[in-house]
Amino acid sequence: MEGAYLPGNIRQRMQELMKEHKITQAQLATRIGSTESAISRFVSGKTDKISTEHLLRIAKVFEVSTDFLLGEVNTPDRTNFDIEELGLSVQAARNLYTGKANAEIVNRLLESPRFAEVTYMIEQYFDDTLAAGFAGQNQMLTTLSAMLRRNNKTDAAAGGRTVNRQKVPYIRQT
Repeated sequence: MEGAYLPGNIRQRMQELMKEHKITQAQLATRIGSTESAISRFVSGKTDKISTEHLLRIAKVFEVSTDFLLGEVNTPDRTNFDIEELGLSVQAARNLYTGKANAEIVNRLLESPRFAEVTYMIEQYFDDTLAAGFAGQNQMLTTLSAMLRRNNKTDAAAGGRTVNRQKVPYIRQT
């Protein structure tokens, strides 16, 4: 849902969004905890009453801002988020708000297509998954090395090495 919409009021925006998302009035009512008749009366203009709670829930259902629903802005993208909803700590939000963290750099990081991969690697570092993976890899290499050493000793005891399926005399280097 990108781009801008034509100016409109909350009724028009609700109708546009329901049509765009293929949601009936009954489905919307269920999702926001209202009745179909209440939604129908509001959309048809028979009543001007809609609770603030329902307005907030409608915005969440359609993933738009309340300003967009109210017709204050013509772009549906939300621009204000609850820090808990974003998963930020209060201190992280405070650092961004007060300028202790460079918001431009944070934006560039978050918008980078490779950032998700980097955060996954950092997560592995912090939860020791990476260390466990390296330990497993090292154990596997140690096992393979021991197997190769054992195999080499067996070949040497047999008097030669097999190369390209031909027996070649084993020459010991001094």
